[in-house]
Amino acid sequence: MSVYVTVGSTGFDDLVKEVCTRSFLQSLAKRGFRKLCVQCGSSEDLFVPPRTESATFGIAIESFDYTSSPQRFIEQADLVICHAGTGSILEALHSRKPAIVVVNRRLMDDHQSEIAQELSARGYVVATEASGLAEAVANGSYSKLVPYPNADPQPIGEILDEETSL
Repeated sequence: MSVYVTVGSTGFDDLVKEVCTRSFLQSLAKRGFRKLCVQCGSSEDLFVPPRTESATFGIAIESFDYTSSPQRFIEQADLVICHAGTGSILEALHSRKPAIVVVNRRLMDDHQSEIAQELSARGYVVATEASGLAEAVANGSYSKLVPYPNADPQPIGEILDEETSL
């Protein structure tokens, strides 16, 4: 099983550092994960995973800064861990993959926590901060998430017809 971690279009130092920790890697291994792929963004210099197989608990680890096709990595993953940016959350939800959403409280006005908490309350994602990521994996609550409903394009089409009618 594999995990894809994404920080999106910028960086997220706390998340990148957390996915290199012993406690996080051990939580993944205990849940049966054997591959970790991390999109680091501008935090790539902070991505310093352990170098020995015993220190990584047998997890194969790869990383890169950016990709033009994040959907490819999401589709290959069994679990998506992403920053709480709307674009990354929607990509994970639309892929129908379980998602752990990590809030970056260092951002201005803490806007990410609102959407993450609302989606978590509805059972679509698990919301946490970077410091709680290992526990969020360990407790396995991501396996009990409900699928995000498919969007119905009908209302948008009706509104456009109504607004453009003469």
